[in-house]
Amino acid sequence: MRNLLIGLTTILAWVPSTLLMILALFALVGAVGNIFDLPIVFSLKWIVTSVFGIFGYIALTSVSWGLKLKLKTRLVFLILGLLALVFAYWSGVNFGGEIFEIGSGWFEFYLFICPAIFLIIHIVLHLFWVRKAM
Repeated sequence: MRNLLIGLTTILAWVPSTLLMILALFALVGAVGNIFDLPIVFSLKWIVTSVFGIFGYIALTSVSWGLKLKLKTRLVFLILGLLALVFAYWSGVNFGGEIFEIGSGWFEFYLFICPAIFLIIHIVLHLFWVRKAM
């Protein structure tokens, strides 16, 4: 069962998160590069969101490919990644294309909803494991 979950996580969460991580790197560079040109709050929101997204990607890489992270560190990174994903999705839906637009097709489902589902699954499992370890 564990191998099936890891395989599904790799296909349905890690692969789309790789694309999102590349976009997060571009957003991070753009936000840092334009920190004095754009409103500071806007830049800081996207810097924090990008960094949180990169942490989430590291956590999914740890789950999928065996990158060694402590259990509590991985749990924190999973939560930060979920927060970044929710904020990015919310921004794409609520601002009506001012920053970017998210549609309602299969690609958007695969890119945002699938990683969110697997992040939630792994957060719940990690909470169970952390509680069991105490």
